[in-house]
Amino acid sequence: MKFLFNSANHALDSLSTYPFPLFSEEWGLEPKNVAESWDNKGDIIIGNDVWIGFEAVILAGVTIGDGAIVDARAVVTKDVAPYTIVGGVPAKPIRKRFDAQTVKALLEMRWWDWDEERIAQNIEAIKSGCIALLRV
Repeated sequence: MKFLFNSANHALDSLSTYPFPLFSEEWGLEPKNVAESWDNKGDIIIGNDVWIGFEAVILAGVTIGDGAIVDARAVVTKDVAPYTIVGGVPAKPIRKRFDAQTVKALLEMRWWDWDEERIAQNIEAIKSGCIALLRV
């Protein structure tokens, strides 16, 4: 997988795509303004229990929600909702992993924050995909 951070972007409102502030010494610019070389799209945020497939690309400013799956070689340009499977170029939702009630329960439960003992007691239930089997 690849994460393309803000510095991989170019300033779109500039008349040139050349990153002048990045080469501040050559152009007599203040080095403190180096971030002006690119548009700041924001941080990349990856939720809990997310699967990111082989050679997927995640762009700056994207949030991938808890439990989401990103297909191999997908290019994620927009936020991915929790427990959603996305794929393609650009990545688009394919389907939800679970019904809305189960997604809501999982997000409230946050099993990934449980202590190791509690997770160990529930591994079979977690693997089963049946939330009703969890011992909460």
